[in-house]
Amino acid sequence: MWYDKQQLLSYNKLLNFVLSNRGGGKTFHFTKWAIDDFKKTKKQTIWVRRYGTELTDSEKGILVNDRFIDAVRKEGLFPDDELTIEGSTLLVNGEVAIIFVALSTSRQLKSVNFPYVNKIIFDEFIVHEGRNGYLKSEVELFLDLVETVFRLRDDGRVVLLANSITIVNPYFLFFNLKPKKRFTATGQICVELFANSEYIEQKQKTRFGQLVKGTRYGAYAIENKWLLDTDTFIEDKTPKAEFMLAMKYNGEFYGFWVDYKAGLIFVNKQYDPSSYSLYCITKDDHEANLLLIKSLCESKRIERIVYAFRNGLLRFSDQQVKQQFYEFIGYFVR
Repeated sequence: MWYDKQQLLSYNKLLNFVLSNRGGGKTFHFTKWAIDDFKKTKKQTIWVRRYGTELTDSEKGILVNDRFIDAVRKEGLFPDDELTIEGSTLLVNGEVAIIFVALSTSRQLKSVNFPYVNKIIFDEFIVHEGRNGYLKSEVELFLDLVETVFRLRDDGRVVLLANSITIVNPYFLFFNLKPKKRFTATGQICVELFANSEYIEQKQKTRFGQLVKGTRYGAYAIENKWLLDTDTFIEDKTPKAEFMLAMKYNGEFYGFWVDYKAGLIFVNKQYDPSSYSLYCITKDDHEANLLLIKSLCESKRIERIVYAFRNGLLRFSDQQVKQQFYEFIGYFVR
């Protein structure tokens, strides 16, 4: 019933994403893999979380990842092996098997060699609303870690795990990933959207399953549907829509197109680069021929977009465009 990595790894990609419903067993499965592989080959694993606070209980001074040991022992695994936490490592019979790393401080490892590490696993790579946010230039930071560990070696695997919260995250945006089926493979990347029908059926029978039945949370936690992504306002621009302006945000241009007859403004990644109506809202995106907008009063066109947003007259080409717009419109409607 629980998750199994074999089909994912059969694609033989360097970067592997696994997204599933909560409780699908992916973290446990990859923990077991890390220990099994170490026992067989002496190859180590780097286990990544975003912040040090996700690894260490500052009050008790112990690793939160003690639960790794509790989880495998509860299932009766490795009964003849001694599993212990020492510093930032998990030891198997006194030898380092897993090294815990906080991505936020990972640049400190640039001069460290990891000749025995053949796996990097990033747990909970997607941020939920209300939790600590993504790091600045996080994808590049994570890629730095991958390069530091593997350097010129091609024997490594990288796995990123998360619940199915949203398709809009820095990693999918960086690599332009829009998975819609069980497996999506491109270049050195494979994305798996895992939902186990047997687990879903059993979970729905529980009291908690009955409690959240028919809610968005139930669809996310049990049925592996995106928690934060809905199809509301997702619509392709009409043939009659005319180019209005383009906005650069986080290094990407977003085009705004107005259909006067329909009374709608459409947002996508198409735009006219020769237009004089090219804008940005942050200094990081500012460049020649872009007008830096700091307030509504500087542009009647931006005012029109905000009006359309407030009155439900905006349409977006896909979820990524929709969520990125929701980020930068915050500069004007706070």
